[in-house]
Amino acid sequence: MGTLNRIGGVLAGLMVAGSVWAAPQVATLQDGRQVVLHDDFTWQYVVPVEQRQHPVAEQKAEPKPNLVAPVAPAATAVITAVPVVTAAKGVQFTVGENKNIQQLSRSGVDVLLRPASYRNGELVIPTSLTNQSTESVVLVEVDVTVYNPQGRELANQQSKIWTSVKRMAETYFRPKTQEKGKPIVVKVPEAKEYFIKTEIIEVEHW
Repeated sequence: MGTLNRIGGVLAGLMVAGSVWAAPQVATLQDGRQVVLHDDFTWQYVVPVEQRQHPVAEQKAEPKPNLVAPVAPAATAVITAVPVVTAAKGVQFTVGENKNIQQLSRSGVDVLLRPASYRNGELVIPTSLTNQSTESVVLVEVDVTVYNPQGRELANQQSKIWTSVKRMAETYFRPKTQEKGKPIVVKVPEAKEYFIKTEIIEVEHW
C-alpha cells in the first residue's frame, strides 16, 4: 500500500501542476524503482531489459568452452592373485596306537580320524564328524593318500564318510550335532607305521 500511495501522490502532483503528457512519463520512486505514468491515469513498473529476455533465448546461448584440462585416466593397479593352498596336510601314525590321527575342517564340518587298525589286508581308520554349521549336511567326502614311512605312495582314493538320502530328513546330519562317520578303508600292504595325507574335498549342505 505504501508504494501505491507514493505512485498516487506522484500522479496527483503532476495533475495539480497542470502537466499535459504528450507521451508516457517515467517517474522514480523513493526506493529507486521506476514507473511509467500514462495519460489515462494508469501506471506500470519499468522492467529492466535484462529481465525481459526470453528464457528460451538464454537456453540457446552458446556454451562457454570447457577450459578444464582433461584428466588422464588413472593407471589400473596390477593385482597379483594369491593362490589358494589346497594341498592336504600329512601326518605319521602307528597302527594300534590309542591316539587320534588327525582332525580336518571345511565348510563348518569337522572330521576326526580316530586310531587305526589293520584287518584282512586293509587299513581301517574310523571317523567321527561334528556339524558346526547352521545347515544340515547330506555329503562329506575326503581324499586319502597313504604312504609308507619312506615316503612311497601306497594308495590314493576318495571316500564318502557321510551320505544322507535327500528329502529324507531323518537321514540328515543336523546342525550342531556329532555323528559317527563311515570308516576310511584302504587296501595297502601291512606295516606298523604309515604316513597319510587327507583332505575334505566336498561338503554338501541341504
